[in-house]
Amino acid sequence: MSQFEVAVVGRGLIGSAAARHLAEAGRSVALIGPGEPADYATSSGPFASHYDEGRITRMIDPDPAWSHLAIRSIGRYADIEERSGISFHSGAGLVYSPADPQADLAHARKLDVDAREISAAEVAERFGIDMSSADTIILEAAPAGHINPRRMIAAQSKLTAAAGGTVVDAPVSAAVSTPDGVQLTVENDTLVAEGVLLCTGAWAAELVGVDLPLERSLRTILMAELGEGPTLPSFISRTDPATCEADPRHDVYWVPPVRFPDGRVMLKIGGYDPAATMADDVATVVDWFRSGGSQAEADDLESRLREFLPERTIRSGDIKPCVVTNTPHALPWIDWVDDHVAVAVGGCGSAAKSADEIGRLAGTLFTEGGWNDPVLELASFRPSNT
Repeated sequence: MSQFEVAVVGRGLIGSAAARHLAEAGRSVALIGPGEPADYATSSGPFASHYDEGRITRMIDPDPAWSHLAIRSIGRYADIEERSGISFHSGAGLVYSPADPQADLAHARKLDVDAREISAAEVAERFGIDMSSADTIILEAAPAGHINPRRMIAAQSKLTAAAGGTVVDAPVSAAVSTPDGVQLTVENDTLVAEGVLLCTGAWAAELVGVDLPLERSLRTILMAELGEGPTLPSFISRTDPATCEADPRHDVYWVPPVRFPDGRVMLKIGGYDPAATMADDVATVVDWFRSGGSQAEADDLESRLREFLPERTIRSGDIKPCVVTNTPHALPWIDWVDDHVAVAVGGCGSAAKSADEIGRLAGTLFTEGGWNDPVLELASFRPSNT
């Protein structure tokens, strides 16, 4: 029976970051979680949305907390890449059509983020993107761009092991509280930890029987293989919420073309549809991943892509299901749920770029001094009504 000070359950972006920070701080830590399912149609899960080659990285955000999380995380990318020998970050830049551009620009200046207003004509000339309908467009320079989630997790896991942590490639099937901690069943083995950090995404804290009031938004993404054209940046187009009823088309984002495991170079496009289907339980999430996603949503995304890139040919496309886990307070939920178990869940569709700092902050719950941050308070990461 293996024993650890902390067991991090969930080997995704947040969990692998938390385990690295804890291991490098000298804690005895196990990072536990299964790899990507071989076949979505037959797997019982757990599923996650980090099985991907691209996520947007940016520092501008209307919420200062998200900006701080991103700036701190992005500031460590180069160190993680250098020490692990695994590259995962591309500073390709970001073209951003925000709902409140002046507030975002003011926020960028305050945080010394390299961002400026750019005209639709310049966007069309440089990138071939038609944004003529946008009121204001912002260009955020590198290090804005994108990361490769699979490679970032590999880098964090490698550094966790190098610091003395144990990486376990298997699911946890049961967790039982003991007087001194938590006993975990991991396939045919048993692990005991003084404390457990659940970084389990849409699965939240169900492993320990705690029901967190999260919204699980079932989404579909489209991967499109494009014809020749200008090099593209990352992209976000958001509309003013006051106009959404008049314009039912949902907001969209994309990660520029990157190479996928099958060898094709694909752009990934997704949306922020407020009318997306919500899953009430994990069983519905499993069914959604098995379903392969919504062809109707993928068709809508393809239509939007053609609007923004009218001169580019779409050679082929694939669709893929994903889930966005939202919290009541629109920030990651980081808190204790019992005497030995804490959670770091609820990425709200924005956590990939900030995962290293989210994991670090969650890991501080298990340190002798506890949470001690000069800017971000623990109270900001727990809903006020819980």
